[in-house]
Amino acid sequence: MNITNLADQLQTPEATLNFCQKRKLVAEEKRCLHCGQDCLLAKRASLSDGYGWRCSSCRCWTSIKNGTFFSYSRLTISCILKVIYLWAFEMASTKNLHRECGLRSRHTIVDWKNFLRDICRDYFLRNPRQIGGPGHMVEIDESVFNRRKHNVGRLLTPVWVFGGYDPAEKEGFLATVPNRNAETLLPLIKKYVLPGTTVVSDCWRAYSKVGGDGYHHLTVNHSLNFVDPVTQATTNHVERMWKEAKQGNKRECGTNRELLETYLIEFMWRKKFGRQPFDSILTHIAESYPVGKEELPITIATSSPSTLSSEALQKSEENISS
Repeated sequence: MNITNLADQLQTPEATLNFCQKRKLVAEEKRCLHCGQDCLLAKRASLSDGYGWRCSSCRCWTSIKNGTFFSYSRLTISCILKVIYLWAFEMASTKNLHRECGLRSRHTIVDWKNFLRDICRDYFLRNPRQIGGPGHMVEIDESVFNRRKHNVGRLLTPVWVFGGYDPAEKEGFLATVPNRNAETLLPLIKKYVLPGTTVVSDCWRAYSKVGGDGYHHLTVNHSLNFVDPVTQATTNHVERMWKEAKQGNKRECGTNRELLETYLIEFMWRKKFGRQPFDSILTHIAESYPVGKEELPITIATSSPSTLSSEALQKSEENISS
């Protein structure tokens, strides 16, 4: 799907609502929290998205955003979907979001990017997985993610990241670590790598005991070779993963240290779902924010039926009488 196809599917409030309901981003049924009766979906011009939930009994109204990923935002759902699309295809620069979505607040842009990274994190929390296994090789390595350029400027505390990559399955893991000693790295290997895996590393002393934990261990001495001439062991694939991860970091002109782990999670999510990022992120949003017929609090004051369009009012009355 390209941006033109998306715009065609979001031309009207009705089309936007159908798009969201098909993808389980907006509920098809709701129940009133006040009286427990079913709510009816009806048009309402005063709502930014053109539709709202109207209680068939007490006639209260609430937004269709209530209880969804779109809750508490003043942006329209169609605008948020465009933001998600641009983020999914790595086009969510401030300039693009301003031009395509009309977003002017840098804080709003940063918040939505953080919300989407949270969705990536939630996916991996719901679907924890170890890589490797018998017959597989997993390359491991550690790398520093911030340092002074040319050793000039203010002193920075280095942030180390430990990672592994299975070239056969094209899957990996990344984790920030306080240091590179064996007490820190070996438990992470056990957490992320299946027993029976052939683990390939450089000759860093912290890896000297990897072979005693149910793993086969191969090393490559980088001071002599990038590929071991005897075992053919190499860490080139995990080194490439570092390069790709740091390119994203540079593209963002650096990242907040407190948010570095979420950026790494986003990177791994893109490695896994990069072929269909938009459909994948919508699916994962629906999993993180399930919608159903749960009771919702009423957030909009009761209004007289005369404020409804005649078509919506007629439909609502027919549903009530039935």
